[in-house]
Amino acid sequence: VVQMARQVAATDANVLVLGESGTGKGMLARAIHQWSARSKAGFVTISCPSLSPELLESELFGHQKGAFTGATESTEGRVSQANGGTLFLDEIGDFPLPLQPKLLRFIQDKEYERVGDPKSRTADVRIIAAMNRNLEEMVKQKTFREDLYYRLNVISLVLPPLRERAEDIGALADTFLARYVKAYRRPVSRFSDDAMKLLKGYAWPGNVRELQNVVER
Repeated sequence: VVQMARQVAATDANVLVLGESGTGKGMLARAIHQWSARSKAGFVTISCPSLSPELLESELFGHQKGAFTGATESTEGRVSQANGGTLFLDEIGDFPLPLQPKLLRFIQDKEYERVGDPKSRTADVRIIAAMNRNLEEMVKQKTFREDLYYRLNVISLVLPPLRERAEDIGALADTFLARYVKAYRRPVSRFSDDAMKLLKGYAWPGNVRELQNVVER
């Protein structure tokens, strides 16, 4: 996966990162940005489930002053902030269906309008999207646009769950241990053999995020 990500980083192709929650999709997206020619520009994230459709459109494309109640100032939006760089759409399956045509148009034409402003604007942005559910199934159920799916899924990278790559557990645990020993100034140098055996023998349903939390705790 990392090897493919490095190859993809050299292009401007849109990337869809798939995998269970906690596998490191956001970290991989950031790595692709850092390995790319866009690394000096912004890496901007939008968490799709965290916003209502109205707020998401404003967050993504910006809005004009007075466009809606509470819009006391004009804002530029995340697309504008990511100009020249990368826009990471986390949990793209939660992107509202009524807004999907506007996202599709932006991906195809690099054009968009702020909420409440008819003026068309452009931005040069690479899209990386992530998803922990089956997006193909959502397309079949008509809850996600097929044309948008194909625009996003130029390259797909599937991050396997931690239980399928147990050989990574030791290195990851040691990395997190070193981080938290330094952060909390704890007099610890390594895991005991018994502790490491326990870590490697556990299924980690929460994946890398759960491992990190356990090491910190």
